Amino acid sequence: MQTKQRRAEPLPREDRRREIVEAVIPLLVERGSSVTTRQMAEAAGIAEGTIFGVFADKKAVIHEAVKVSMDPDPVCTALAAISSTGSLETQLSEGARILLDHFGRVTVLVGVLRTMPTATPGPSPEARRFVAKSHAAVLSALTVLLERHADRLTIEPARAAAALQGLLFARLQPMVAPAEKLTIEDIVAILLNGIADQTAAT
Repeated sequence: MQTKQRRAEPLPREDRRREIVEAVIPLLVERGSSVTTRQMAEAAGIAEGTIFGVFADKKAVIHEAVKVSMDPDPVCTALAAISSTGSLETQLSEGARILLDHFGRVTVLVGVLRTMPTATPGPSPEARRFVAKSHAAVLSALTVLLERHADRLTIEPARAAAALQGLLFARLQPMVAPAEKLTIEDIVAILLNGIADQTAAT
């Protein structure tokens, strides 16, 4: 049974684009570039023609999905909302889950975009600047979280934040076998205690 399409209510162009993309992102994460514009329209509950009213083609929708997924504001807001009453371990675990979800979604969508044909190799200078700005904003928010516990850290909060990001990125590497991927608990333990057994005799 097909989902009944509703007539799209009048919306400003940018609001319509955002509405479509937010509905399409979970579909792209699940199915990749094989998703059709008809399926995109069904996910958004609109007619297929509405998509082409605000996007040139499917690739343009995917490109915008990557851009929206990399918006640092929701991630920074979520990190700032972590309760300061919890332990360092608890706050790091919550932060790691937020970041892993964010980085994981971005990684999948960038992978989808790379499967699409392109006339120019590699990202544009504008895209590189956007990515750098997004990563910097997330790193800054994570640094603020770690600054709450600066007295427990042996390195500057900014470097500790970069180390946590590095461990999270390592978990997302496709070459790492599922059984060897670090858990959130592993990542927090390694960040705080290293890999050496602190109780072992020296």
